[in-house]
Amino acid sequence: MENINALEVANSPAIWGLAAIAVAAVFVEIILFFRLARRASKIGEVNLTKKQCNRALRAGVVSAIGPAFGVFIVMIGLVAVLGGPISWLRLSVIGGATTELTAASVGVKALGGDITQALSMVELSNAWWTMTINACGWLIVTWVFASRMEKVRHKIGGGDSRWMEIFSSAATLGIFGAFCSEYMVNGVRSTDFKVLLVMAVSALSMWALLYLSKRYKWLKEYSLGLAMVAGIASSMIF
Repeated sequence: MENINALEVANSPAIWGLAAIAVAAVFVEIILFFRLARRASKIGEVNLTKKQCNRALRAGVVSAIGPAFGVFIVMIGLVAVLGGPISWLRLSVIGGATTELTAASVGVKALGGDITQALSMVELSNAWWTMTINACGWLIVTWVFASRMEKVRHKIGGGDSRWMEIFSSAATLGIFGAFCSEYMVNGVRSTDFKVLLVMAVSALSMWALLYLSKRYKWLKEYSLGLAMVAGIASSMIF
């Protein structure tokens, strides 16, 4: 088994075919959710016009560009080490790019290997299993708690949509602040101020876009996605 080229097996037509089945299911879900969203927009409580739905769709697409760049960059590393099919599958279904890379590294390290080196079949298999088992926790939590989140939302908001807007904004700021703080602290400790420069560019881009959106109303819905792209571009330059 040690003589088998693990990466050739990982990129074999059989693995591509198996991965394609799961990814095809994701595409079907996308179509179904899109149809349900269209139907829900016509309900009296929502009552969105077709033009408003299209604007929301465009804003969502643009906002997804920034995170997609980050996923694409990490995916290149995953493909080189673990093969194209499993990388395509994991990042299309449920996995987060950095989470999948970390899980694969843990799986290989458990056998005393190094993910930056050529993997044996056993190490590759262990990496795949670790990535899969790691994702099971997300599925279980979603299955158990997702249906109860609407009750929690109503209890927190008390039926006040304005309060829920403030609460959601504060939660979002907290999450992104927690993500950024780790990189900021590490950047200061290591005197690597490139990280701080990237954050500054992102923040200034967001401020500039929001300022311009006061004059150009159409720009507001794209501001988050464009600010992400600006931040990623600055990180590549710096």
